[in-house]
Amino acid sequence: MNNAALRPIVLPVFAFLAALALWQFVVRAFDVPEFLLPAPTAIFRAAVNFGWPLLTVHTLATLQTILLGFAMAAAIAVPLGVLLAANRFTSEALYPLIVFAHAVPVIAIAPIVVVVFGVGLTSRLIVVTLISFFPIMVSTASGILNTPRDMNDLGITVGASKVQRVLTISLPNALPFIFNGFRIGITGSVIGAVVGEFVSANSGLGYIVVRSTSDFDIPMAMAAVVVLATISVTLYQLVSAVQVRLTPWAPKLDR
Repeated sequence: MNNAALRPIVLPVFAFLAALALWQFVVRAFDVPEFLLPAPTAIFRAAVNFGWPLLTVHTLATLQTILLGFAMAAAIAVPLGVLLAANRFTSEALYPLIVFAHAVPVIAIAPIVVVVFGVGLTSRLIVVTLISFFPIMVSTASGILNTPRDMNDLGITVGASKVQRVLTISLPNALPFIFNGFRIGITGSVIGAVVGEFVSANSGLGYIVVRSTSDFDIPMAMAAVVVLATISVTLYQLVSAVQVRLTPWAPKLDR
């Protein structure tokens, strides 16, 4: 591999390691109390003391919530985005309601969701879906509306119905937009999973954060946060990789 190919990998890794080194130096040099800002070595030590097998169990619980909630959001948001873009009456009727629902802070209604649906996976999935749904829907609708007029006119010329034009012309054209929504939605799913675990869980990384902070075990709470950040970045990159494979025609800016 040449230097240009390695640069996107080497530079972020170098920046990350440099940030860790600076973090460690500042904490040690200024003798920052551990309950305010633990050093990276203290965070790693806390994770080891907690136990990798147990940390893995909590990580998998959170990952399950993230992926299932994201799948639910995508399954609802993509068809609805297509419908809103393809039908003006539906858009005028539903879009204001959807925007109003999105304007309500999810963290404020999360306790209500728990009361209605109980303490368990269902309430957490609903929270994840509520957070991830809107960017996917808006991106899908934008992609459908961005269909070039000449492509749509060609479909009309060959006698394609409106449904056929949406499925065979508009939807493929909207894929880069949809994946942009997926990239935002998957990171939102991580946030939603943590919010759900804050209010209704006895497992998961969000639960570890709550329990650790209540015990003033800040290094362990930070260890859970680091794992959450790693999950978020990894899922974002996976969605981006799938987008590159499925939409090779899309400009790099869209990827």
